[in-house]
Amino acid sequence: MDVVVSHECGHFGRARREIRALLKRLGDLHPEVSRSGVDGIVLVRTSLGGRPVVQGCREALNESSFEFQFALKWVPVDYWCPSDLEALQNLLKEQVRPQIGTDETWGLRVIRHQWEHPTRDIVTHLAKAIDRRVNLKHPDKLVQVNVLGEQTAISVLRPGDFFSVPAARALQPKTPKQDTIAHL
Repeated sequence: MDVVVSHECGHFGRARREIRALLKRLGDLHPEVSRSGVDGIVLVRTSLGGRPVVQGCREALNESSFEFQFALKWVPVDYWCPSDLEALQNLLKEQVRPQIGTDETWGLRVIRHQWEHPTRDIVTHLAKAIDRRVNLKHPDKLVQVNVLGEQTAISVLRPGDFFSVPAARALQPKTPKQDTIAHL
């Protein structure tokens, strides 16, 4: 299973070490962490599966036993496809659409790197592949299309299927500051 991980630009080596350390802690002793061809994004191949890794990230942050500094956003990948509008539309129609129930809503997020098509054109073309009700704010399932040059990662995500360090930190309870006023 693959995971796309966003990291601080210019810190591939540090992000790779951080990713490997976390995956080792989760039980994958030999993950593959490679450059994607886009600065700030790495590809991770792990024997653990993408969603269990995301859950492990969440638990590690909540336990405060692992410090995330460089590997900031973790997204499991369900499918890979050449960066071609027709190929992407066919994949969404044949593989993704059946995963979205007729009573479910869906949303589409396109993140593109090194591709000439404007995001608006991509969204318009790909949305035709899924004839379900759209909800852009709170969809039951989010289809994320991450264009990484010649290859595109497609993820069908439920809330909680991906992990963002900044978002997770914002949700953590704040610890009250110590009262520095002397009591009489």
